[in-house]
Amino acid sequence: MAVITTDRWTFSTVVDPSHADPEGELATLVMTGIYGSGMEKGIEMAYQSLNNSSAAGPGGAFFREDAKLVVIFVSDEPDWSGGWTGYLPFFDTIKATGDFIPYGVIGDPPSGCGSSYPHAQYGAGYWDLIDYYGGSWYSICASDWGVQLQDLAGEVTGRRSFTLEEDDPIIDTIEVTVNGQITGDWEYDESTNSIIFAEGHVPDEGQTISIDYAVWGCGEES
Repeated sequence: MAVITTDRWTFSTVVDPSHADPEGELATLVMTGIYGSGMEKGIEMAYQSLNNSSAAGPGGAFFREDAKLVVIFVSDEPDWSGGWTGYLPFFDTIKATGDFIPYGVIGDPPSGCGSSYPHAQYGAGYWDLIDYYGGSWYSICASDWGVQLQDLAGEVTGRRSFTLEEDDPIIDTIEVTVNGQITGDWEYDESTNSIIFAEGHVPDEGQTISIDYAVWGCGEES
């Protein structure tokens, strides 16, 4: 893991299990203060960092080719990067389909949260990017952060999305089993051709997942 801010794309430390106190070090890194730019550009900073091998990009110490890429945005205002859709071509190619997953701790859609100061504005831009790629968002105004952090950790460490090997499946024929038991706690995402497990129903590490389906123009299951 590494930490950047919404107005600075560089970082100095990559935290991994080899560190003596990874939790403590990460806790120190996320305490960035409140003296940055008033025009937060979280999506642009993620792009800048992932587009540079001296930071989080391919070829650097942070980037792993065989791992999923998770970006967690934390902000109490909208993204000011200049339009989230303009970054899709980059994020679509930085990882294979389903392997780039953004999350957010942001102001609630559609009008923000908090009835008095400090009020969090709706995290527009962040929310749209998260929704597009099938991630999840959490309210920055939540009173119980313990529950939210547990949910976020469970999502990040558990694999929620599984891309189908064949295109154009017959949706009504899709059958998903976990450890041999049929489950209906999922949905099919046509835009990414993937099965996405519902929150709270992500299979645990080591469980066996099987996805069977027929495709149009073929009578056999994949």
